[in-house]
Amino acid sequence: MDTFGEQLVKKETTSADWIKRIAIALGGLALATVLMWLSFFTGFMVLTMLSVGVIFGLAWLMSGFGCEYEYIVTNEDLDIDKISGKRKRKRLITLKLNTAEEFGLYDGTQGDNAQATVIASDGTGVNNYYLLCKHNTHGLTMLIFNPDKRMAQMILGNLPYKVKQAAKLHFTPDSSDGEEE
Repeated sequence: MDTFGEQLVKKETTSADWIKRIAIALGGLALATVLMWLSFFTGFMVLTMLSVGVIFGLAWLMSGFGCEYEYIVTNEDLDIDKISGKRKRKRLITLKLNTAEEFGLYDGTQGDNAQATVIASDGTGVNNYYLLCKHNTHGLTMLIFNPDKRMAQMILGNLPYKVKQAAKLHFTPDSSDGEEE
């Protein structure tokens, strides 16, 4: 039986993101204002067009700040894509679920032996899961992410038997809140 599922997780906006947005907005508006004043006093229409271009560029930059992660399970493959500003998609990693060594709720103590870590979570730290898999390029890779109940069930169904049994001892992905038992 083929398995396919996808989930979109929006990353929460942090205070650092807001500071970046405000700094870019203030800098862009200051540059546009200076260019408009220079065009007014010097009479160069090119500076007015450049000022309008700065405003459009500023709007384009500001619209590109949102970040979302898409989890896609296709049979035994888990693909993680990062979507920036709802206009640019980048594949972060593809993991083979049949090479998984651990899967469960993440509390910060797992993955000490991981050679690479991919963080694709919403940034809240609530209901973070981790998945430890062997990757052809990166070696033992730990993924930190926020699957919903349905996605966790799909992942659990494609894990090796030993990993699946160990994961079932620590949590039940079909519980209503995703908490450990």
